[in-house]
Amino acid sequence: MKLNLLPQTVSKGKQAQSAVIFSVLIALGGLFLGGFLSVSSQHSLDTARTEQQASVGPADEAYRKSTDADTILAGEKSVALIRDATLAKAMIKHNDVYPDLYEELKPYIPAFYRINSLYASSGGDTSTITMVGTLDTYQQYADVMLAFSRYPGLISIGRSGYIDRREIVPSINTVDEEGRPRRLDQAPIPDDKLARLAYFQSNVQSTSYTGEGNFGAGSDSTRGAMPEASLVTVTLTVKKDLRVPEPRQTLSSGGGGGAAPMGGAPMGGGPMAGPTARGGGAGAGAGDATPPAAAKGGKGSKGSKGDDSE
Repeated sequence: MKLNLLPQTVSKGKQAQSAVIFSVLIALGGLFLGGFLSVSSQHSLDTARTEQQASVGPADEAYRKSTDADTILAGEKSVALIRDATLAKAMIKHNDVYPDLYEELKPYIPAFYRINSLYASSGGDTSTITMVGTLDTYQQYADVMLAFSRYPGLISIGRSGYIDRREIVPSINTVDEEGRPRRLDQAPIPDDKLARLAYFQSNVQSTSYTGEGNFGAGSDSTRGAMPEASLVTVTLTVKKDLRVPEPRQTLSSGGGGGAAPMGGAPMGGGPMAGPTARGGGAGAGAGDATPPAAAKGGKGSKGSKGDDSE
Protein backbone atom coordinates (compact mmCIF):
# COMPACT_ATOMS: atom_id res chain seq x y z
CA MET A 1 0.00 0.00 0.00
CA LYS A 2 1.42 3.41 -1.09
CA LEU A 3 0.75 6.42 1.06
CA ASN A 4 0.87 10.07 -0.10
CA LEU A 5 2.54 11.86 2.76
CA LEU A 6 2.98 15.23 0.94
CA PRO A 7 0.61 18.03 1.86
CA GLN A 8 -2.11 19.01 -0.67
CA THR A 9 -0.63 22.51 -1.13
CA VAL A 10 2.46 21.03 -2.80
CA SER A 11 0.37 19.06 -5.34
CA LYS A 12 -1.82 22.04 -6.24
CA GLY A 13 1.22 24.28 -6.72
CA LYS A 14 2.68 21.94 -9.33
CA GLN A 15 -0.63 21.83 -11.16
CA ALA A 16 -0.84 25.62 -11.25
CA GLN A 17 2.73 25.84 -12.58
CA SER A 18 1.96 23.37 -15.37
CA ALA A 19 -1.22 25.30 -16.34
CA VAL A 20 0.68 28.58 -16.61
CA ILE A 21 3.32 27.04 -18.84
CA PHE A 22 0.68 25.42 -21.05
CA SER A 23 -1.23 28.72 -21.36
CA VAL A 24 1.93 30.58 -22.37
CA LEU A 25 2.64 27.99 -25.04
CA ILE A 26 -0.92 28.27 -26.42
CA ALA A 27 -0.63 32.07 -26.53
CA LEU A 28 2.68 31.91 -28.37
CA GLY A 29 1.25 29.39 -30.88
CA GLY A 30 -1.76 31.61 -31.48
CA LEU A 31 0.40 34.65 -32.07
CA PHE A 32 2.62 32.73 -34.48
CA LEU A 33 -0.38 31.34 -36.40
CA GLY A 34 -2.04 34.73 -36.55
CA GLY A 35 1.10 36.35 -37.87
CA PHE A 36 1.53 33.62 -40.50
CA LEU A 37 -2.09 33.96 -41.70
CA SER A 38 -1.80 37.71 -41.88
CA VAL A 39 1.41 37.59 -43.91
CA SER A 40 0.13 34.88 -46.28
CA SER A 41 -3.20 36.67 -46.81
CA GLN A 42 -1.43 39.92 -47.62
CA HIS A 43 0.85 38.10 -50.05
CA SER A 44 -2.14 36.46 -51.77
CA LEU A 45 -3.91 39.80 -52.00
CA ASP A 46 -0.86 41.47 -53.50
CA THR A 47 -0.52 38.64 -56.04
CA ALA A 48 -4.19 38.89 -57.03
CA ARG A 49 -3.93 42.65 -57.48
CA THR A 50 -0.83 42.24 -59.64
CA GLU A 51 -2.56 39.64 -61.85
CA GLN A 52 -5.69 41.79 -62.13
CA GLN A 53 -3.70 44.79 -63.22
CA ALA A 54 -1.81 42.66 -65.75
CA SER A 55 -5.08 41.36 -67.28
CA VAL A 56 -6.75 44.73 -67.70
CA GLY A 57 -4.90 45.49 -70.92
CA PRO A 58 -5.66 42.17 -72.74
CA ALA A 59 -9.28 42.29 -71.55
CA ASP A 60 -9.75 45.78 -72.91
CA GLU A 61 -8.17 44.72 -76.22
CA ALA A 62 -10.45 41.66 -76.47
CA TYR A 63 -13.53 43.79 -75.73
CA ARG A 64 -12.49 46.30 -78.38
CA LYS A 65 -12.01 43.59 -80.98
CA SER A 66 -15.34 42.01 -80.06
CA THR A 67 -17.08 45.37 -80.47
CA ASP A 68 -15.40 45.91 -83.85
CA ALA A 69 -16.42 42.40 -84.95
CA ASP A 70 -20.05 43.04 -83.97
CA THR A 71 -20.00 46.25 -85.97
CA ILE A 72 -18.57 44.46 -89.01
CA LEU A 73 -21.06 41.59 -88.74
CA ALA A 74 -23.94 44.01 -88.54
CA GLY A 75 -22.93 45.57 -91.85
CA GLU A 76 -24.79 44.76 -95.06
CA LYS A 77 -21.70 43.38 -96.79
CA SER A 78 -20.97 40.94 -93.98
CA VAL A 79 -24.58 39.75 -93.86
CA ALA A 80 -24.44 39.00 -97.58
CA LEU A 81 -21.13 37.14 -97.25
CA ILE A 82 -22.39 35.02 -94.37
CA ARG A 83 -25.62 34.27 -96.23
CA ASP A 84 -23.72 33.30 -99.37
CA ALA A 85 -21.36 31.05 -97.43
CA THR A 86 -24.24 29.37 -95.62
CA LEU A 87 -26.14 29.00 -98.88
CA ALA A 88 -23.10 27.46 -100.57
CA LYS A 89 -22.88 24.86 -97.80
CA ALA A 90 -26.59 24.12 -98.14
CA MET A 91 -26.29 23.78 -101.93
CA ILE A 92 -23.32 21.43 -101.62
CA LYS A 93 -25.33 19.34 -99.18
CA HIS A 94 -28.31 19.43 -101.57
CA ASN A 95 -26.23 17.84 -104.33
CA ASP A 96 -26.81 14.47 -102.67
CA VAL A 97 -30.59 14.80 -102.34
CA TYR A 98 -31.58 13.44 -105.77
CA PRO A 99 -28.88 10.73 -105.98
CA ASP A 100 -29.86 9.54 -102.50
CA LEU A 101 -33.50 9.40 -103.58
CA TYR A 102 -32.66 7.28 -106.63
CA GLU A 103 -30.44 4.96 -104.58
CA GLU A 104 -33.24 4.58 -102.05
CA LEU A 105 -35.74 3.75 -104.81
CA LYS A 106 -33.58 1.22 -106.68
CA PRO A 107 -34.28 -1.79 -104.38
CA TYR A 108 -38.02 -1.39 -105.04
CA ILE A 109 -37.76 -1.42 -108.86
CA PRO A 110 -38.69 -4.96 -109.97
CA ALA A 111 -36.31 -6.78 -112.29
CA PHE A 112 -38.96 -7.17 -115.00
CA TYR A 113 -39.45 -3.38 -115.25
CA ARG A 114 -36.65 -2.10 -117.53
CA ILE A 115 -36.23 1.60 -116.74
CA ASN A 116 -35.60 4.00 -119.63
CA SER A 117 -35.80 7.19 -117.59
CA LEU A 118 -36.26 8.23 -114.00
CA TYR A 119 -37.29 11.75 -113.05
CA ALA A 120 -38.12 13.43 -109.73
CA SER A 121 -39.66 16.83 -109.00
CA SER A 122 -40.59 18.53 -105.75
CA GLY A 123 -43.90 20.19 -105.01
CA GLY A 124 -43.34 21.27 -101.43
CA ASP A 125 -43.40 18.65 -98.71
CA THR A 126 -44.22 15.98 -101.29
CA SER A 127 -42.36 14.93 -104.41
CA THR A 128 -43.32 13.19 -107.63
CA ILE A 129 -41.17 10.41 -109.06
CA THR A 130 -41.86 9.54 -112.70
CA MET A 131 -40.44 6.40 -114.27
CA VAL A 132 -40.72 5.28 -117.89
CA GLY A 133 -39.86 1.66 -118.67
CA THR A 134 -40.94 -1.42 -120.58
CA LEU A 135 -43.19 -4.30 -119.53
CA ASP A 136 -43.94 -7.50 -121.44
CA THR A 137 -47.15 -8.87 -119.95
CA TYR A 138 -50.31 -7.66 -118.28
CA GLN A 139 -49.35 -9.60 -115.14
CA GLN A 140 -46.20 -7.51 -114.91
CA TYR A 141 -48.36 -4.43 -115.41
CA ALA A 142 -50.28 -5.47 -112.28
CA ASP A 143 -47.24 -6.62 -110.28
CA VAL A 144 -45.35 -3.37 -110.80
CA MET A 145 -47.98 -1.59 -108.69
CA LEU A 146 -47.47 -4.05 -105.84
CA ALA A 147 -43.70 -3.70 -106.06
CA PHE A 148 -43.72 0.08 -105.70
CA SER A 149 -46.43 -0.01 -103.02
CA ARG A 150 -43.70 -1.15 -100.60
CA TYR A 151 -41.78 2.13 -100.96
CA PRO A 152 -41.68 4.04 -97.61
CA GLY A 153 -43.59 7.30 -97.49
CA LEU A 154 -45.69 6.48 -100.56
CA ILE A 155 -48.83 8.63 -100.85
CA SER A 156 -50.21 7.52 -104.22
CA ILE A 157 -49.15 5.58 -107.29
CA GLY A 158 -50.32 5.75 -110.92
CA ARG A 159 -49.51 3.95 -114.15
CA SER A 160 -50.35 4.29 -117.82
CA GLY A 161 -49.24 3.21 -121.28
CA TYR A 162 -49.75 -0.54 -121.34
CA ILE A 163 -51.06 -1.98 -124.62
CA ASP A 164 -52.98 -5.19 -124.03
CA ARG A 165 -52.18 -7.56 -126.91
CA ARG A 166 -53.94 -10.62 -125.51
CA GLU A 167 -56.47 -12.34 -127.71
CA ILE A 168 -60.08 -12.51 -126.54
CA VAL A 169 -63.24 -14.24 -127.72
CA PRO A 170 -65.54 -11.30 -128.43
CA SER A 171 -69.27 -11.20 -128.17
CA ILE A 172 -71.27 -12.05 -131.29
CA ASN A 173 -72.36 -9.17 -133.52
CA THR A 174 -73.66 -8.67 -137.05
CA VAL A 175 -70.17 -8.53 -138.51
CA ASP A 176 -68.75 -11.50 -136.63
CA GLU A 177 -71.44 -14.03 -135.78
CA GLU A 178 -68.94 -16.74 -134.80
CA GLY A 179 -66.89 -14.76 -132.24
CA ARG A 180 -63.50 -15.21 -133.85
CA PRO A 181 -60.56 -14.62 -131.43
CA ARG A 182 -58.89 -11.25 -131.87
CA ARG A 183 -57.00 -8.63 -129.86
CA LEU A 184 -58.76 -5.86 -128.00
CA ASP A 185 -57.26 -3.22 -130.27
CA GLN A 186 -58.47 -4.99 -133.42
CA ALA A 187 -61.78 -4.67 -135.19
CA PRO A 188 -64.16 -7.67 -135.41
CA ILE A 189 -63.19 -10.25 -138.03
CA PRO A 190 -66.00 -10.30 -140.61
CA ASP A 191 -67.86 -13.46 -141.64
CA ASP A 192 -67.90 -12.55 -145.33
CA LYS A 193 -64.95 -14.21 -147.10
CA LEU A 194 -64.05 -11.27 -149.28
CA ALA A 195 -64.41 -8.84 -146.41
CA ARG A 196 -62.29 -11.11 -144.21
CA LEU A 197 -59.62 -11.29 -146.94
CA ALA A 198 -59.55 -7.50 -147.13
CA TYR A 199 -59.40 -7.37 -143.31
CA PHE A 200 -56.32 -9.59 -143.14
CA GLN A 201 -54.68 -7.77 -146.05
CA SER A 202 -55.07 -4.48 -144.21
CA ASN A 203 -53.52 -5.96 -141.05
CA VAL A 204 -50.43 -7.49 -142.66
CA GLN A 205 -47.35 -7.02 -140.45
CA SER A 206 -43.77 -7.25 -141.59
CA THR A 207 -41.79 -10.18 -140.23
CA SER A 208 -38.42 -8.61 -141.09
CA TYR A 209 -36.37 -6.12 -139.09
CA THR A 210 -38.38 -2.94 -138.48
CA GLY A 211 -36.03 -1.06 -136.13
CA GLU A 212 -38.79 -0.65 -133.55
CA GLY A 213 -37.49 0.48 -130.18
CA ASN A 214 -34.06 1.36 -131.63
CA PHE A 215 -32.94 -2.26 -131.24
CA GLY A 216 -30.24 -3.23 -133.73
CA ALA A 217 -29.81 0.39 -134.83
CA GLY A 218 -26.08 0.34 -134.02
CA SER A 219 -26.31 3.62 -132.08
CA ASP A 220 -26.39 4.72 -128.46
CA SER A 221 -30.01 5.84 -128.69
CA THR A 222 -32.32 4.92 -125.83
CA ARG A 223 -33.89 1.51 -126.33
CA GLY A 224 -37.66 1.65 -126.29
CA ALA A 225 -40.20 -1.16 -126.21
CA MET A 226 -39.88 -4.24 -128.38
CA PRO A 227 -42.76 -5.12 -130.74
CA GLU A 228 -44.64 -7.20 -128.14
CA ALA A 229 -43.76 -5.01 -125.13
CA SER A 230 -45.23 -1.74 -123.88
CA LEU A 231 -43.64 1.50 -122.73
CA VAL A 232 -45.26 2.13 -119.34
CA THR A 233 -45.12 5.26 -117.18
CA VAL A 234 -45.29 4.82 -113.40
CA THR A 235 -45.81 7.90 -111.23
CA LEU A 236 -45.17 7.89 -107.47
CA THR A 237 -46.14 10.65 -105.05
CA VAL A 238 -44.00 10.37 -101.92
CA LYS A 239 -43.51 12.27 -98.69
CA LYS A 240 -40.18 13.94 -99.45
CA ASP A 241 -38.98 17.53 -99.73
CA LEU A 242 -36.38 17.95 -102.48
CA ARG A 243 -36.43 21.74 -102.69
CA VAL A 244 -33.35 23.97 -102.77
CA PRO A 245 -32.90 26.48 -99.87
CA GLU A 246 -33.77 30.09 -100.71
CA PRO A 247 -30.90 32.61 -100.30
CA ARG A 248 -32.98 35.15 -98.39
CA GLN A 249 -33.94 32.57 -95.76
CA THR A 250 -30.62 30.78 -95.48
CA LEU A 251 -29.05 33.27 -93.04
CA SER A 252 -31.87 33.14 -90.49
CA SER A 253 -32.52 29.43 -90.85
CA GLY A 254 -28.92 28.24 -90.92
CA GLY A 255 -29.28 26.75 -94.37
CA GLY A 256 -32.10 24.38 -93.50
CA GLY A 257 -35.03 26.77 -93.62
CA GLY A 258 -37.14 27.86 -96.54
CA ALA A 259 -36.83 26.33 -99.94
CA ALA A 260 -37.33 27.24 -103.53
CA PRO A 261 -39.29 25.02 -105.91
CA MET A 262 -37.17 22.65 -107.95
CA GLY A 263 -38.27 21.56 -111.38
CA GLY A 264 -36.72 18.13 -110.96
CA ALA A 265 -33.53 16.29 -111.68
CA PRO A 266 -33.46 13.25 -113.93
CA MET A 267 -31.30 10.30 -113.00
CA GLY A 268 -27.92 10.72 -114.65
CA GLY A 269 -28.55 14.38 -115.57
CA GLY A 270 -30.09 15.96 -118.63
CA PRO A 271 -33.69 15.87 -119.77
CA MET A 272 -35.82 12.81 -119.35
CA ALA A 273 -34.83 10.26 -121.95
CA GLY A 274 -37.02 7.96 -123.97
CA PRO A 275 -40.23 8.48 -125.93
CA THR A 276 -43.52 9.03 -124.19
CA ALA A 277 -45.52 5.99 -123.23
CA ARG A 278 -48.21 4.73 -125.56
CA GLY A 279 -51.58 5.73 -124.29
CA GLY A 280 -50.20 8.19 -121.74
CA GLY A 281 -47.66 10.98 -121.32
CA ALA A 282 -44.38 10.59 -119.54
CA GLY A 283 -44.85 13.63 -117.34
CA ALA A 284 -45.81 13.63 -113.70
CA GLY A 285 -49.42 12.84 -113.05
CA ALA A 286 -49.92 10.76 -116.20
CA GLY A 287 -52.49 8.02 -115.93
CA ASP A 288 -54.28 7.14 -112.74
CA ALA A 289 -53.21 8.01 -109.21
CA THR A 290 -54.71 6.16 -106.26
CA PRO A 291 -53.54 5.09 -102.81
CA PRO A 292 -51.54 1.84 -102.87
CA ALA A 293 -53.96 0.15 -100.48
CA ALA A 294 -56.39 -0.23 -103.38
CA ALA A 295 -53.87 -2.00 -105.64
CA LYS A 296 -55.19 -5.29 -107.02
CA GLY A 297 -53.20 -6.98 -109.75
CA GLY A 298 -54.78 -8.20 -112.93
CA LYS A 299 -58.07 -6.27 -112.81
CA GLY A 300 -59.53 -3.30 -114.57
CA SER A 301 -58.41 -3.73 -118.18
CA LYS A 302 -60.00 -1.07 -120.35
CA GLY A 303 -59.21 -1.62 -123.98
CA SER A 304 -55.91 -1.48 -125.74
CA LYS A 305 -54.57 1.60 -123.92
CA GLY A 306 -54.56 -0.14 -120.56
CA ASP A 307 -55.10 3.09 -118.54
CA ASP A 308 -56.80 2.05 -115.34
CA SER A 309 -56.82 2.66 -111.63
CA GLU A 310 -55.62 0.08 -109.22
